[in-house]
Amino acid sequence: MATLTMKQQPACLNTSVKTQTRLSLSTFFFGLLAWLADAQARAAHRYDLRELDDRQLRDVGLSRAELDRVNGPTFWMIR
Repeated sequence: MATLTMKQQPACLNTSVKTQTRLSLSTFFFGLLAWLADAQARAAHRYDLRELDDRQLRDVGLSRAELDRVNGPTFWMIR
């Protein structure tokens, strides 16, 4: 049975640090974009729920107090 030397290894196993860094940076930025999109969607939902009156909130099973408790201050407003 022959052993593989560095020259005989498949190209997929011979990844450089630069390629690995590029992949990890792109993964980071795509993850950051996904987080920002999710945060924006949550903010839009909070805004929509805040615009409902008490009767409409009761229809979806929430009270004004529950809505205030769940929404609370956003993470950048907490001291």
